[in-house]
Amino acid sequence: MHGNTSRTTPSRSGRTRVIVASGALLAAGALITAATLTDSADVTLSMDGSRNTFDIQTTGSVTPGWEPRASDWVQGNPSAFEIQLTDDGSGYVMVPGGSLDLRVAVRDASPRLAAQLSLTILDPDPRGTAVDPAAGTYLELFDQLVFTVRDGDQTIFDQVPAGELTTYTWVDALPSGEAKVLDVQIEMPDSVGNEWQLASTDIQLSFEAVNA
Repeated sequence: MHGNTSRTTPSRSGRTRVIVASGALLAAGALITAATLTDSADVTLSMDGSRNTFDIQTTGSVTPGWEPRASDWVQGNPSAFEIQLTDDGSGYVMVPGGSLDLRVAVRDASPRLAAQLSLTILDPDPRGTAVDPAAGTYLELFDQLVFTVRDGDQTIFDQVPAGELTTYTWVDALPSGEAKVLDVQIEMPDSVGNEWQLASTDIQLSFEAVNA
């Protein structure tokens, strides 16, 4: 995904491109252990494992009150996938004191296996303290942002600065066929100064899941 390369200079502005991602699945199915047979008779066993598969899907939107439709879900593969949430293809513009609200959904589409989920918010391509050689301003915006994530009435992250984010793991497994819809707010504090003018970032919401 690519941000807008235009060099317009509105006062104290920045760009944030939002990605929703599903991280590597740590287990691909149920583990089956065969017992040792000591009887002398011939024994033939057969097992249908077609329903013992592990399948995580996710999607997201910036539409207020959005709920996922059947056609919205995207497959969560071992390699993280990305969804660009933009209004004009160039990313959302954020200013100091502004915020971006979105909803992110994750579903356990496994035929029968429950999923133990965890969520990590990160910058998949951090640039640290790198600066624009011409303007002398910072390139990376992620560390200046603040995150709030709610799962219904439960607040998972409550205005947590990017540098203090940790991985959150749900205690209760997500049952087969069920989904979670999370409300996410990304804020840029009004204290962010001109040294971050025109900085940008990718934001990855990465779900990892283990069959429970």
